[in-house]
Amino acid sequence: MPGKKNSDSKKGAPKKPLKDDKGLGESGNDELLEEEAAPEEQQELLAASAESGAGADAGNPGLKNGGGIITDYEATIPIIIPPGARSPVDDIIEVLHREVIGQERAIDAIARALLRSREGFRTSGRPISTMFFAGPTGVGKTETVRALAKALHNDWRAVLKVDCSEYSEPHAIARLIGAPPGYIGSDLPAILSKENVEGTTNRLILFDEIEKAHFRLHNLLLQIMDEGRITLARRTKDDPGEVSFEDCIVIMTSNVGAGDIEKILHQNRIGFRNADSTAEIRSDQQIYMAAKEAMKNIFTPEFRNRLTEFIVFRALDRPSLYKILQKLLNISAERFASLGFTLQLNDEVRDWLVDRGMDRELGVRPLVRAVEKYIDTKVAELHAYGLIHEGDLLEARIQETDELASDGITPKSEIVFYRTPRSNEQGGRKRKLPMKNQRTEIILRY
Repeated sequence: MPGKKNSDSKKGAPKKPLKDDKGLGESGNDELLEEEAAPEEQQELLAASAESGAGADAGNPGLKNGGGIITDYEATIPIIIPPGARSPVDDIIEVLHREVIGQERAIDAIARALLRSREGFRTSGRPISTMFFAGPTGVGKTETVRALAKALHNDWRAVLKVDCSEYSEPHAIARLIGAPPGYIGSDLPAILSKENVEGTTNRLILFDEIEKAHFRLHNLLLQIMDEGRITLARRTKDDPGEVSFEDCIVIMTSNVGAGDIEKILHQNRIGFRNADSTAEIRSDQQIYMAAKEAMKNIFTPEFRNRLTEFIVFRALDRPSLYKILQKLLNISAERFASLGFTLQLNDEVRDWLVDRGMDRELGVRPLVRAVEKYIDTKVAELHAYGLIHEGDLLEARIQETDELASDGITPKSEIVFYRTPRSNEQGGRKRKLPMKNQRTEIILRY
């Protein structure tokens, strides 16, 4: 049959290449052959890449090979800050470490904010940083701000301080942005005026004890933290009255959760000689959680969410108090040197002062009062009675008394001062030297 014959002829006929007028021809046939041969060539490519990949991986650990196929390439040179390298803020951080004792987290937060600002990686239109300092009383929150002012502006008083206890009433908030026209005090300048806020790089603004302020002040701070500006009550056509806080560091201090923190310190007995590091770490964690929970009861979520840094200062331990004591004694020594005499203290006197000035709940202030009472006041009384003179050397020692302490066993002790005049002539030139066998014992009991 014709149809069957035609079918058989087609079945035995060889395959012909596609027509060139279709855009294919022999080149198209070659592509088909390449596709048919692809599995074999892929196997050869895999084997070659496996060999080359193994050699590359041996010399370059950043070249990753997944099953013989190169999947990723990573940089192989780690970026490490070399030893001895200095950043633009290192000098500021050194001043803070010298002035602020035992508060490394606060110093690190300040360093991060300053570094972002110096290198241009900060959020424009907002303050450089808005920090919230919480923690026990007397641990150096306000002192940290003063130290930062000294490091930035060489003057610890270069701080625009707002005592929030003066703004507990709603009408007092008008003092910050100025009273509207027609109201009492509208002729008085605003505290947060352009002159006080703008014009100085890294301007420090301190809202001290922020929890004591009226909630309207918190709302004003929301505008500062979010938009970086406020509008004063007094404005004219030429002056819209906008004040920018873009070059400011806003710091708020607070004693939120002070009652809970006091209980934590009392329970963990931080500050005793036998307090171990585990108890201190546990106490720091509990203090942080107590301050964070107390904030929820005072400040709104909008306020807390706009803070750049929330830092809880840690309770001062005994080594930190020794460093602070040395700073206090250096200040006293400068006063004595201005009057022409010198004071010497040994380690026993320092231990005695730390024992009487250590208080877990009150921070460093009891130590300050101990130095004022047992050193400054005694020396001032000796000087007032004319018992010490210019050029004298005063040496403080600890001496036991006949009285017993509160336990009924340990004898009481007190500070005793020994005076050594210094006024020898030597080599035709007057020099101040200690004279032997001329010690005068001076005892003042308190």
